[in-house]
Amino acid sequence: MNLLVVDDQRLSRAGLIKMIEWERLGLKLVGECSDGRQALEQIRDKEADIIITDVRMPVMDGLELIEKAKEQYEGLAFIVISGYDDYDYVRRSIHLTVDDYLLKPVDPQELNALLAKVARRHLERKRRTEAELTKWREQFFYFVLEGAYMQDETQLLAEFADLRFADAHDRFTTAVFESEWDKPSVCELLRPLADRYGICVLRTRGVYLLIAAGARATAERLAEDLAQVRRQDGHELRLTGIGSTVQGIVRLRDSIEQAFDAFAIKTSLPEPERDEPLTYEQLQASGPLLVPFDSAAEQEWTFHLRQGNREAALRKLDELLSVPAFAHPDIVDGSYHYALLRGTRELYEAGRLHETDFVEACRVAKSLPNLIGQETKRRAVHDFFGARLMADSETQAVETRQAVEKAKAYIDAHYCETIVLSELAQSSYMSPGYFSALFRQHTGKNFLEYVSHLRIERAKALIAADPEQKISDVALKCGYQDLKYFRKLFKRHTGMTPLSFKEDAAGAR
Repeated sequence: MNLLVVDDQRLSRAGLIKMIEWERLGLKLVGECSDGRQALEQIRDKEADIIITDVRMPVMDGLELIEKAKEQYEGLAFIVISGYDDYDYVRRSIHLTVDDYLLKPVDPQELNALLAKVARRHLERKRRTEAELTKWREQFFYFVLEGAYMQDETQLLAEFADLRFADAHDRFTTAVFESEWDKPSVCELLRPLADRYGICVLRTRGVYLLIAAGARATAERLAEDLAQVRRQDGHELRLTGIGSTVQGIVRLRDSIEQAFDAFAIKTSLPEPERDEPLTYEQLQASGPLLVPFDSAAEQEWTFHLRQGNREAALRKLDELLSVPAFAHPDIVDGSYHYALLRGTRELYEAGRLHETDFVEACRVAKSLPNLIGQETKRRAVHDFFGARLMADSETQAVETRQAVEKAKAYIDAHYCETIVLSELAQSSYMSPGYFSALFRQHTGKNFLEYVSHLRIERAKALIAADPEQKISDVALKCGYQDLKYFRKLFKRHTGMTPLSFKEDAAGAR
C-alpha cells in the first residue's frame, strides 16, 4: 500500500519515515508534502492509500486536508499527529472519522503497531469495495446480455466508464460453457486469466458466461487459455463455445450471441468432439459441416417464434427436423440439440420464456441421447416448443402491463436499497431483456436510469435539508457504497458535483 507523509517540518517528516518498518508492513513511501494543499494535489497522482498528517500547517492544515480529501476521494486512511495542546484539533479529527491519531513525540513502536492496524482495516475496506464493484460489473454485463442498452449507446458507455474494468475501445470476447461447480469455484478456477484480461463471470440460463477484455484479447487466445484450464483442472469446463473478438464495448452483445450459438452447436456434436472449445470463427469456417439447418429456413423459424405464431413456428420446426433418411445419425441428433437451444434462446430474448425454461431446455438437451429412436427425439423437441407457445397474446399483454406497473411501484418504494434487475424480472416471469424493454416503454427511462434519477433526487433533497452532513453519508443513505461512482452519477444528472451543490445549499440558507 502507498503512504504519503504530510508535515511542514522537514526533520519531522524525515523522523517519521525513518521510524516506519516499510518492508514488514508492506508499505511504500510515495511522497512527502509540506502542507495540505500540496498533499491534496498529490493524493490522486501518487495513488495514496494511507496519509499521515500533522494538524498545524500553513496554507491548509491537516484537518482541512482530511475534510476536502474525503469529499474528493474514497477509501483513504488517515492518521493524525498532534501535540498535547491540540485537544480541539483532536476532537475535530474524531468527528471527521480519521482512522487514528498519535501524540507527539511519536513512539516508533506505537506508530508501527498503528500502521499495521490501519493497513488491515484499509485492506478490508478495499475488499468490500471490490466486492461491491464486482456486483455492479455483473449487473452491467447482465444488462448488456439481455439487451437493456440496445437503444441507448450513450448510457452504455457512461455506465461502463464507472466499472474500472477495461477501456471502452479494447477488444472483447466471450465464452459460454457448462460446469457442475458453483460460481465461486468457477471464478477461482478462472482467476489466472485475470493476469491477461479483465474478466467477469455470470451464471445465466443454466450455463456460465465469461466476458474477457483487453488490448490483446482474441477468441483464439481465450480458447487456448480455457483449454489449458480444462486440461489442468479435471475437465470442469465443458461444451465451451466462444464468440468472435469484437472491438469496443458497444459490440459486446454480438460476441455474446455468437458464443451462445457456438455453445448450441457444441452441445449437438458427438461426445468425442465436445472436448476442446469451439470458436465462432471455426463454426463459420465449417459451415454446413456443423450447422444442421439452412440459414434462410432457420431465420424464418426464429421469426415465427419471436412473433409467437404457434402454428407457423411448429410447422417450420417439423420441416427443419425432417432430416433425410440417408443423413448421418450424428447430424440428425445434432439437429435436435441445436433446434432446442437455438429456439429457446430466441423465445427467451423475445420475452416469451423465463430463465427456468432455458434451464429446462438444457436439461432436455442432455436427456436426448438417452431417448430411443429419432421420432421420439423429434417429438420431445416439438412438445417442448408446443407447450411454451400456448399463451393467449391478449391475456399475456394485460398480465405483462400489470407486472411492469407492480415492479415500478416496488422500485418507487425501495429505490435506496439494492435492486437487481434479473430478480425483479424473474418475479414477473419475464426475461430481464424483455422486462427492461417494457419498463423503458412504460416509464421513458431504462431501469438503471430510472433508479439513478430517484436516488439523485433524494440526494439533492437530503443535502438541501442539511448542508452540514457529509457527502459520503448522503451517498450511503441513497444506496451507494462507492463514493466515486455516486459523485459521477450526481454530476451526470445535475451538471454539478455534490460538493458544489452542498456549498450552494449552504449559501442559500
